[in-house]
Amino acid sequence: MITRRGVVGGLAAAVALPGRARAQAYPTHPVRIIVPFAPGGGADIVSRLISPYMQASLGQSIVVENRAGAAGRIGTGVVAKSDPDGHTLLVSTESSLVIAPHIGQSIGYDPLKDFAPVSLLTRNTVMLVVHPSLPVQSLQEFMALARSKPGELFYASSGVGGPNHLAGEIFNRMTGLKITHVPFQGTGLAIQAVVSNQVPAMWGFMAGLIPHIRGGVLRALAVGSLDRSKALPEVPTVAEAGVPGYEAVSWIGMVAPAGLPAPTMDKLSGAVRAAMAEKPVTDNLASSGSEVVASKPDEFRQVMERDFVKYGNLADLFKTVQ
Repeated sequence: MITRRGVVGGLAAAVALPGRARAQAYPTHPVRIIVPFAPGGGADIVSRLISPYMQASLGQSIVVENRAGAAGRIGTGVVAKSDPDGHTLLVSTESSLVIAPHIGQSIGYDPLKDFAPVSLLTRNTVMLVVHPSLPVQSLQEFMALARSKPGELFYASSGVGGPNHLAGEIFNRMTGLKITHVPFQGTGLAIQAVVSNQVPAMWGFMAGLIPHIRGGVLRALAVGSLDRSKALPEVPTVAEAGVPGYEAVSWIGMVAPAGLPAPTMDKLSGAVRAAMAEKPVTDNLASSGSEVVASKPDEFRQVMERDFVKYGNLADLFKTVQ
């Protein structure tokens, strides 16, 4: 017997079903991962490593797109203004997510309000490398050369206000040296400048530098972590090589535009963590000196909020490094 309650219930179920189906269907078309730096840096490397596994898990093509400029702020702004449907994602360092708001320039987005954290992917040691033609074999010799030529020695980084730039400026502050900064639009372009000897030195992520160090086209002087890296155990830390208390470690994470539906976030974050756990990915990242993290969304949010405060406390330094 057909009752009024049965008809109403059936209609309600019919109305509700498309919404659930849409959530379950994610993704419905190719997913873009925007890397706000030039190819060749740490964020670019990890994005390209995990994209094939995410593609297999999600059932749609994953396209990595480099949108470099302004230490990551241009590409990050693109994602902030994208639809919160999970089809446009950002993989970046803290440069554009928690440092940018403190450098005294308008950035056009609020990193804590305009993004939904998906996963903290890796932690990455920042290190100092030089072109082999520079007449130094150690950090102490590098410091002596810089001391003998104040302002005449240059170092490259991935951009103004980025973690690599800060590593260089904190090194200057702690040592009393004056080594001049030369910014590039991403680690990849900075590496090219040092490999070609346009700039004699750089602070950069170990992940992007190790192939060039092992290939003999760059010389490693020191790593910014508190302990020596298992990937380059012969390279001393900056602290042990002559600057006690120095530390420079960065991170890379994935975010989506704020407002991402919970079912979409669950599916996306699960696919990302699964991709980060694949042995080819973990082996590649470990060999390049990266620490695999692959956190849950709430855990990454806590990291972003904590580091937002940390870099806010360095506002006086930002005023001197524009």
